[in-house]
Amino acid sequence: ASRVIVNGNWYGSVEYMADVIGEATGGDLFCIQTTEPYPSTFDALASQADYERQNNIYPDLAADIENFDDYDVVFVGYPIWWYQMPMPMYSFFGKYDFAGKTIIPFSSHGGSGWSGTVDAIVKMEADATIVEGYSISRNDVGSSKKEILKWLEQIGMLKK
Repeated sequence: ASRVIVNGNWYGSVEYMADVIGEATGGDLFCIQTTEPYPSTFDALASQADYERQNNIYPDLAADIENFDDYDVVFVGYPIWWYQMPMPMYSFFGKYDFAGKTIIPFSSHGGSGWSGTVDAIVKMEADATIVEGYSISRNDVGSSKKEILKWLEQIGMLKK
C-alpha cells in the first residue's frame, strides 16, 4: 500500500529498495508473499495487518526459496506495520534456518524507524550474524538510491 514512482515506474517502497540493493550487490531477489494477497489500499491493508498482529496470525507463504542453504548473506526487507514487522516476516523467519548466515535488514516506515524489529530478528535468529541495516521513511524511498548505495558501500556489500 506504500508505493513510489521512480523514473515513471511504480514500486512498493520495499520493492524499490530491494531492486536498488539487488542491482548494486548482484544478489538474487525473492519476494516474500502470502498465499492470500493483501489489500492494495492503505486503510484495508492496515486493518488486516492489525488484525493479524493482535491475533498472532502467521500467514502461509506463497513460495519457497529452494536453494536457501546456498546463501551465506541474506538481505531481508520489510515495511514497518503497527510498529513491528508484518506477520508474514515472522512466518519467513520461522520457516528458514539462518544459523551461520549473515542477515542484513532494511525497511521502510511511516515515522517509527526500526521499532525494535532488529531486536526481534536477533531474538529469533540468535545463531546468525546481524549487520547494520538501513531504514528510511516511506516518504523518502523514491529518492533514496544514493543513500542506499552509500550504506552498501559502508557495510562492504557493493559488488566489485
